[in-house]
Amino acid sequence: MPFCNSCGASVPDNARFCQACGSPIVAPPGVAKPAPGPTPPLAANLPPPTSSQRPPFSFPATLDLRPIAVPPDLPFHPQTDEVIYRQIIPHPRLRWRLMLGGLLSAVVFLVFIVPLTISLIFTGLALGTFVAITGILVGIFVVIVGASVAYATLAYHKFRYWITNHRTVGRRGVIGYSIDSIPLETISDVIVQRSIADRILGLSSIWVQPFGGTPVGGYGAGQYQFGGMTGTNSFLGLMPPDATNLQQLIFYLRDLRRRETGRLI
Repeated sequence: MPFCNSCGASVPDNARFCQACGSPIVAPPGVAKPAPGPTPPLAANLPPPTSSQRPPFSFPATLDLRPIAVPPDLPFHPQTDEVIYRQIIPHPRLRWRLMLGGLLSAVVFLVFIVPLTISLIFTGLALGTFVAITGILVGIFVVIVGASVAYATLAYHKFRYWITNHRTVGRRGVIGYSIDSIPLETISDVIVQRSIADRILGLSSIWVQPFGGTPVGGYGAGQYQFGGMTGTNSFLGLMPPDATNLQQLIFYLRDLRRRETGRLI
Protein backbone atom coordinates (compact mmCIF):
# COMPACT_ATOMS: atom_id res chain seq x y z
CA MET A 1 0.00 0.00 0.00
CA PRO A 2 1.55 3.42 -0.96
CA PHE A 3 2.04 6.28 1.46
CA CYS A 4 1.56 10.02 1.12
CA ASN A 5 4.80 11.88 0.29
CA SER A 6 3.77 14.81 2.46
CA CYS A 7 2.21 13.38 5.66
CA GLY A 8 3.13 9.69 5.42
CA ALA A 9 -0.44 8.49 5.74
CA SER A 10 -1.38 5.31 3.92
CA VAL A 11 -3.56 5.79 0.87
CA PRO A 12 -5.39 3.36 -1.45
CA ASP A 13 -3.52 2.01 -4.45
CA ASN A 14 -5.45 3.99 -7.05
CA ALA A 15 -5.73 7.24 -5.04
CA ARG A 16 -4.57 10.44 -6.70
CA PHE A 17 -4.82 12.60 -3.59
CA CYS A 18 -4.15 11.94 0.11
CA GLN A 19 -7.32 11.53 2.11
CA ALA A 20 -5.58 12.98 5.19
CA CYS A 21 -3.85 16.14 3.90
CA GLY A 22 -5.11 16.43 0.32
CA SER A 23 -1.64 16.43 -1.28
CA PRO A 24 -1.26 14.81 -4.72
CA ILE A 25 0.22 11.33 -4.65
CA VAL A 26 3.46 10.94 -6.59
CA ALA A 27 4.22 7.38 -7.68
CA PRO A 28 7.75 6.13 -6.80
CA PRO A 29 10.19 5.91 -9.71
CA GLY A 30 9.78 2.72 -11.73
CA VAL A 31 6.32 2.03 -10.40
CA ALA A 32 3.53 2.56 -12.88
CA LYS A 33 0.57 4.25 -11.31
CA PRO A 34 -2.65 2.50 -12.29
CA ALA A 35 -4.85 4.59 -14.53
CA PRO A 36 -8.07 5.48 -12.84
CA GLY A 37 -10.89 3.66 -14.57
CA PRO A 38 -14.46 4.83 -14.88
CA THR A 39 -16.56 4.59 -11.79
CA PRO A 40 -18.78 1.54 -12.07
CA PRO A 41 -22.43 2.49 -12.35
CA LEU A 42 -24.63 2.07 -9.34
CA ALA A 43 -26.86 -0.33 -11.23
CA ALA A 44 -23.95 -2.76 -11.57
CA ASN A 45 -23.97 -3.30 -7.82
CA LEU A 46 -27.70 -3.99 -7.70
CA PRO A 47 -29.33 -7.38 -8.15
CA PRO A 48 -30.82 -8.01 -11.57
CA PRO A 49 -34.32 -6.51 -11.78
CA THR A 50 -37.27 -8.82 -11.82
CA SER A 51 -39.35 -9.03 -14.96
CA SER A 52 -42.16 -6.47 -15.08
CA GLN A 53 -43.87 -8.17 -17.97
CA ARG A 54 -47.59 -8.87 -17.56
CA PRO A 55 -48.57 -12.47 -16.86
CA PRO A 56 -49.73 -14.59 -19.79
CA PHE A 57 -53.21 -13.75 -21.05
CA SER A 58 -55.38 -16.73 -20.27
CA PHE A 59 -59.07 -17.39 -19.76
CA PRO A 60 -60.14 -17.98 -16.13
CA ALA A 61 -60.89 -21.66 -15.63
CA THR A 62 -63.96 -20.88 -13.51
CA LEU A 63 -65.85 -19.20 -16.37
CA ASP A 64 -67.86 -20.66 -19.22
CA LEU A 65 -67.36 -18.85 -22.52
CA ARG A 66 -69.79 -20.60 -24.82
CA PRO A 67 -72.03 -18.36 -26.96
CA ILE A 68 -75.79 -18.67 -26.57
CA ALA A 69 -78.46 -18.53 -29.25
CA VAL A 70 -79.79 -15.07 -30.08
CA PRO A 71 -83.02 -14.59 -28.08
CA PRO A 72 -86.08 -13.97 -30.26
CA ASP A 73 -87.09 -10.86 -28.27
CA LEU A 74 -83.65 -9.25 -28.28
CA PRO A 75 -84.25 -5.46 -28.10
CA PHE A 76 -81.11 -4.54 -30.07
CA HIS A 77 -79.59 -5.65 -33.36
CA PRO A 78 -76.28 -7.57 -33.02
CA GLN A 79 -73.41 -6.61 -35.29
CA THR A 80 -72.10 -8.92 -37.99
CA ASP A 81 -69.44 -10.64 -35.88
CA GLU A 82 -71.12 -10.12 -32.50
CA VAL A 83 -71.98 -13.13 -30.34
CA ILE A 84 -73.88 -13.16 -27.06
CA TYR A 85 -72.29 -14.86 -24.06
CA ARG A 86 -74.81 -14.03 -21.34
CA GLN A 87 -78.44 -13.04 -21.00
CA ILE A 88 -79.12 -12.17 -17.37
CA ILE A 89 -82.60 -12.11 -15.84
CA PRO A 90 -82.60 -10.44 -12.39
CA HIS A 91 -83.73 -12.36 -9.34
CA PRO A 92 -87.47 -11.94 -8.50
CA ARG A 93 -86.49 -10.31 -5.20
CA LEU A 94 -85.56 -7.26 -7.26
CA ARG A 95 -89.27 -6.39 -7.13
CA TRP A 96 -88.94 -5.65 -3.42
CA ARG A 97 -85.87 -3.54 -4.11
CA LEU A 98 -87.74 -1.50 -6.73
CA MET A 99 -90.80 -0.91 -4.55
CA LEU A 100 -88.68 0.13 -1.57
CA GLY A 101 -89.06 3.87 -2.23
CA GLY A 102 -92.84 3.64 -2.46
CA LEU A 103 -93.12 1.47 0.64
CA LEU A 104 -91.00 3.89 2.64
CA SER A 105 -93.26 6.73 1.51
CA ALA A 106 -96.30 4.71 2.58
CA VAL A 107 -94.78 4.08 6.02
CA VAL A 108 -94.04 7.78 6.48
CA PHE A 109 -97.60 8.63 5.48
CA LEU A 110 -98.93 6.00 7.87
CA VAL A 111 -96.92 7.53 10.71
CA PHE A 112 -98.57 10.82 9.84
CA ILE A 113 -102.20 9.67 9.56
CA VAL A 114 -102.32 7.55 12.73
CA PRO A 115 -101.81 10.43 15.18
CA LEU A 116 -104.00 12.63 12.97
CA THR A 117 -106.83 10.13 13.14
CA ILE A 118 -106.48 9.85 16.91
CA SER A 119 -106.58 13.62 17.28
CA LEU A 120 -109.76 13.80 15.19
CA ILE A 121 -111.51 11.53 17.67
CA PHE A 122 -111.09 14.12 20.44
CA THR A 123 -112.07 17.13 18.35
CA GLY A 124 -115.77 16.32 18.50
CA LEU A 125 -116.26 15.93 14.76
CA ALA A 126 -119.43 14.41 13.47
CA LEU A 127 -119.20 10.72 12.81
CA GLY A 128 -119.83 11.14 9.10
CA THR A 129 -117.05 13.75 8.74
CA PHE A 130 -114.65 11.63 10.74
CA VAL A 131 -115.34 8.57 8.60
CA ALA A 132 -114.94 10.59 5.39
CA ILE A 133 -111.58 12.08 6.41
CA THR A 134 -110.30 8.73 7.64
CA GLY A 135 -111.42 7.04 4.43
CA ILE A 136 -109.58 9.61 2.30
CA LEU A 137 -106.36 9.14 4.28
CA VAL A 138 -106.59 5.35 4.14
CA GLY A 139 -107.35 5.56 0.43
CA ILE A 140 -104.21 7.63 -0.17
CA PHE A 141 -102.18 5.05 1.75
CA VAL A 142 -103.62 2.19 -0.32
CA VAL A 143 -102.94 4.09 -3.57
CA ILE A 144 -99.29 4.64 -2.60
CA VAL A 145 -98.79 0.96 -1.77
CA GLY A 146 -100.63 -0.20 -4.89
CA ALA A 147 -98.69 2.17 -7.15
CA SER A 148 -95.40 0.93 -5.65
CA VAL A 149 -96.33 -2.71 -6.26
CA ALA A 150 -97.50 -2.00 -9.83
CA TYR A 151 -94.36 0.02 -10.59
CA ALA A 152 -92.03 -2.67 -9.26
CA THR A 153 -93.85 -5.44 -11.15
CA LEU A 154 -93.79 -3.60 -14.48
CA ALA A 155 -90.20 -2.44 -14.05
CA TYR A 156 -88.93 -5.88 -13.09
CA HIS A 157 -90.02 -7.39 -16.41
CA LYS A 158 -88.11 -4.67 -18.29
CA PHE A 159 -84.82 -5.27 -16.48
CA ARG A 160 -82.63 -7.49 -18.67
CA TYR A 161 -78.89 -7.56 -19.27
CA TRP A 162 -76.68 -8.96 -22.03
CA ILE A 163 -72.93 -9.44 -22.38
CA THR A 164 -71.45 -9.91 -25.87
CA ASN A 165 -67.95 -10.01 -27.31
CA HIS A 166 -68.35 -6.31 -28.24
CA ARG A 167 -70.32 -4.64 -25.44
CA THR A 168 -72.47 -4.83 -22.34
CA VAL A 169 -76.15 -3.99 -22.78
CA GLY A 170 -78.75 -3.18 -20.12
CA ARG A 171 -82.47 -2.58 -20.58
CA ARG A 172 -84.70 -0.90 -18.01
CA GLY A 173 -87.98 0.98 -17.91
CA VAL A 174 -91.62 0.81 -16.80
CA ILE A 175 -94.03 1.27 -19.70
CA GLY A 176 -91.42 1.91 -22.34
CA TYR A 177 -87.75 1.12 -21.88
CA SER A 178 -84.27 2.52 -22.41
CA ILE A 179 -81.12 0.64 -23.37
CA ASP A 180 -77.55 1.34 -22.23
CA SER A 181 -74.84 -0.06 -24.48
CA ILE A 182 -71.19 0.30 -23.50
CA PRO A 183 -68.37 -0.95 -25.78
CA LEU A 184 -66.04 -3.30 -23.93
CA GLU A 185 -62.87 -1.41 -24.81
CA THR A 186 -64.22 1.78 -23.17
CA ILE A 187 -64.89 0.17 -19.78
CA SER A 188 -62.72 1.61 -17.03
CA ASP A 189 -64.09 -0.35 -14.08
CA VAL A 190 -66.68 -2.93 -13.05
CA ILE A 191 -67.82 -2.38 -9.47
CA VAL A 192 -69.64 -4.92 -7.31
CA GLN A 193 -71.86 -3.13 -4.82
CA ARG A 194 -74.25 -4.26 -2.08
CA SER A 195 -76.45 -1.66 -0.40
CA ILE A 196 -78.22 -2.23 2.91
CA ALA A 197 -81.39 -3.24 1.07
CA ASP A 198 -79.37 -5.63 -1.12
CA ARG A 199 -77.88 -7.29 1.93
CA ILE A 200 -81.31 -7.71 3.51
CA LEU A 201 -82.70 -9.23 0.30
CA GLY A 202 -79.58 -11.29 -0.41
CA LEU A 203 -78.87 -9.47 -3.69
CA SER A 204 -75.94 -7.72 -5.29
CA SER A 205 -75.36 -5.25 -8.12
CA ILE A 206 -72.58 -4.46 -10.58
CA TRP A 207 -71.88 -1.10 -12.16
CA VAL A 208 -70.11 -1.01 -15.52
CA GLN A 209 -68.40 2.36 -15.67
CA PRO A 210 -66.89 3.66 -18.93
CA PHE A 211 -64.18 6.27 -19.32
CA GLY A 212 -65.72 9.60 -18.39
CA GLY A 213 -68.86 8.00 -16.90
CA THR A 214 -70.63 9.28 -13.83
CA PRO A 215 -68.96 8.00 -10.63
CA VAL A 216 -70.94 5.55 -8.54
CA GLY A 217 -71.76 6.69 -5.03
CA GLY A 218 -74.31 6.44 -2.27
CA TYR A 219 -76.51 3.66 -1.00
CA GLY A 220 -79.91 5.36 -1.07
CA ALA A 221 -82.90 4.43 -3.17
CA GLY A 222 -82.27 7.45 -5.41
CA GLN A 223 -79.37 5.76 -7.15
CA TYR A 224 -81.82 3.32 -8.74
CA GLN A 225 -83.93 6.02 -10.39
CA PHE A 226 -83.96 5.82 -14.16
CA GLY A 227 -81.60 8.33 -15.72
CA GLY A 228 -79.76 8.88 -12.45
CA MET A 229 -76.69 6.93 -13.58
CA THR A 230 -75.78 8.75 -16.81
CA GLY A 231 -73.02 6.93 -18.67
CA THR A 232 -73.01 3.98 -16.29
CA ASN A 233 -74.63 0.64 -17.03
CA SER A 234 -76.15 -0.91 -13.90
CA PHE A 235 -76.97 -4.60 -13.46
CA LEU A 236 -79.30 -4.85 -10.48
CA GLY A 237 -80.89 -7.83 -8.77
CA LEU A 238 -78.02 -10.33 -9.09
CA MET A 239 -77.07 -13.09 -6.72
CA PRO A 240 -73.69 -12.33 -5.06
CA PRO A 241 -71.78 -15.25 -6.71
CA ASP A 242 -73.22 -14.31 -10.12
CA ALA A 243 -72.15 -10.69 -9.68
CA THR A 244 -68.56 -11.71 -9.00
CA ASN A 245 -68.48 -14.08 -11.99
CA LEU A 246 -69.93 -11.43 -14.30
CA GLN A 247 -67.35 -8.93 -13.10
CA GLN A 248 -64.57 -11.39 -13.94
CA LEU A 249 -66.12 -12.18 -17.32
CA ILE A 250 -66.47 -8.52 -18.31
CA PHE A 251 -62.88 -7.79 -17.33
CA TYR A 252 -61.68 -10.72 -19.42
CA LEU A 253 -63.75 -9.78 -22.47
CA ARG A 254 -62.66 -6.16 -22.12
CA ASP A 255 -58.96 -7.08 -22.19
CA LEU A 256 -59.55 -9.46 -25.09
CA ARG A 257 -61.40 -6.79 -27.05
CA ARG A 258 -58.65 -4.24 -26.45
CA ARG A 259 -56.05 -6.66 -27.78
CA GLU A 260 -58.15 -7.33 -30.86
CA THR A 261 -58.88 -3.69 -31.70
CA GLY A 262 -55.83 -1.97 -30.20
CA ARG A 263 -58.13 0.74 -28.84
CA LEU A 264 -58.87 1.89 -25.31
CA ILE A 265 -61.77 4.23 -26.11
